[in-house]
Amino acid sequence: MEATKPVGKRHRTKYDAAFRTEAVRRVTQDGQAATRVAQAMGMSEAVLGKWVRAARAQEARPAGSEALEQEN
Repeated sequence: MEATKPVGKRHRTKYDAAFRTEAVRRVTQDGQAATRVAQAMGMSEAVLGKWVRAARAQEARPAGSEALEQEN
């Protein structure tokens, strides 16, 4: 008899801040392709893409914009 996996339950990998920072740095500063970085670091390309988009959006915000958003 084979063991079955519960339906709808997927394993979510948690990455620490240093891992995340290094992966994003390789793409944004070193100019490496996200696909290659994701493969080399053993992670999903979709997750890395999300991190890179978030980092670029954060860079595009003017300084102090977080304080203004909290006030409104």
